[in-house]
Amino acid sequence: MNSGFFIVFLFLPEKCVRIFYIIYMYDSSFLPGNCYGRTEVCSMTLKDIADLAGVSMMTVSNVINGKTSRVSQKTRDKVNAIIEEYGYVPNLNARSLSNKKSHIIGIIISLDEKDVLRGTNYFENPYVSTMIGAIEKELQKNEYFTMIRSVSKNADIISLLKNWNVDGIIILYPAAGEYMAKLMDSATCPIATFDCELEHSNLINITSNDEKGLYLSTKYMINHGHSAIAFVADYKSSHVLANRFNGYKRALEENHITFNPDYVYEYSPSYEGGIQAGREIASNSSPVTAAVTTADICAIGIMEGARLGGYRIPVDLSVIGYDNLTLCQYTLPKLTSVSQNIPQKAKLATSLLLEKIRTGSVSSSCQAALDVEIVDRQSVISLY
Repeated sequence: MNSGFFIVFLFLPEKCVRIFYIIYMYDSSFLPGNCYGRTEVCSMTLKDIADLAGVSMMTVSNVINGKTSRVSQKTRDKVNAIIEEYGYVPNLNARSLSNKKSHIIGIIISLDEKDVLRGTNYFENPYVSTMIGAIEKELQKNEYFTMIRSVSKNADIISLLKNWNVDGIIILYPAAGEYMAKLMDSATCPIATFDCELEHSNLINITSNDEKGLYLSTKYMINHGHSAIAFVADYKSSHVLANRFNGYKRALEENHITFNPDYVYEYSPSYEGGIQAGREIASNSSPVTAAVTTADICAIGIMEGARLGGYRIPVDLSVIGYDNLTLCQYTLPKLTSVSQNIPQKAKLATSLLLEKIRTGSVSSSCQAALDVEIVDRQSVISLY
């Protein structure tokens, strides 16, 4: 057998990085089970570690997987020392084959067809990035990996489920209820989502009280002396936005303020849509003194558009956003917003999904609605 050397690059999770293995000899003797006692570095197996530690393979497996209730501290320390010395890394593929679990969760973002045509990058959306970050943090804590995929066609989701070995999926911006019902009927793994209009016993669906959210922001404006309050969002495009619009109208009605359709600006609740609305409010000498919307990024756009039109925020126009993203603290003035507790929303959906993967069911309801609240900052002025 010829001698030589080769370099194998391994890109692994942060805590178990091994940049490269340099192996100077390769022959039939340099196989797992024959590597210890040599100066070279090679792959280890459970049997190798068990032989070195003088314990069973089951004991080694229990130590690696944290099942140590029946393993003495002395044995744990000995096994872990060998693992550290030889740089042992568990073979995830082998583990997946043995327990038929991949430990991969798919995060799917359903893209709007209009946004696809415009070339919109959803990962630049602060709500999406905040939600994915919170989900990934929870998955990492539970030793799961993340696969992120955006889809422009509903049928792509079923294709992904058929072709990728994922243990479960989490869907952001879920499709219409009718399609989600078809997806649930054909799904081969548990599914979690947010703010879906479909009520299905097996669908993990975490919502927030959208109607109450805009009710609170509109009522907040009214309590500060505003009555000419604009609503900015194309509320007819989504049941979530429609619910928030209903909250806006309810607050006006309860406070005996006549609804004025001229104060509704049906732009996309995006930064660009907000700029359009803000410009329009400022340029038309509108009596509007306050604006509420359904997304923080849109509220920031409203403030910028109004400034471009010569308005001062909040002196000439008070603004309230929705989501209470971290960026609310970085605007000038700092943005008052409705919090739907995104980290808690993401954590609850993820924990229920993992529970269903592990046990086949959840101990509580698959559906949960979180409360909302106003987070007061600097973007609203009192007219009293």
